[in-house]
Amino acid sequence: MRKRLALVTAEPSAADLAAIEAEWPLIAAELDVLDAEITLLYAEDHGGPTVLDWRRLRRAESRVTRAAAEVTARQSAHVCEPHTLREVRLTTECDYGCKVMACRDCGAEQVTHWSAYGCPAGKPVHRIA
Repeated sequence: MRKRLALVTAEPSAADLAAIEAEWPLIAAELDVLDAEITLLYAEDHGGPTVLDWRRLRRAESRVTRAAAEVTARQSAHVCEPHTLREVRLTTECDYGCKVMACRDCGAEQVTHWSAYGCPAGKPVHRIA
C-alpha cells in the first residue's frame, strides 16, 4: 500500500534565487562539458570521436575552469558589512546568548560572539576617536 506524499509548497527564497543566478555561468559551463562528453560517447558507436569533438571537450572544460574562478572571485569579493547583518536566531554553539547574523545582501550566516554578554570568544570593540 502506498502512502500519500505531502506536496512540497516551499518556494526558494530570494537568497536562494540570487545564489543560483550568481552561479549560473558555472552551471551552464558544466552543462556544456556534459554535452561534449555525451557527443564523445555517441561518436564511439559511429566511427570514433573526431579532432573537433576532442577540441570541443577541451574548450568546455576550460570554460568551467574560468567560470569557477569568476564565481569564486565574486563570492570572495563580497564582504558582509555590519550594517547589512540582521539577527536571525540565537546560536546553539555558545551559552552566552551570542547570535547568528545573516547578511541582507548575500544571505550568508555567521555567528557573532559579543564580549558585552560575557562571551570569552567575543572581541572587545576598540573605537579610535
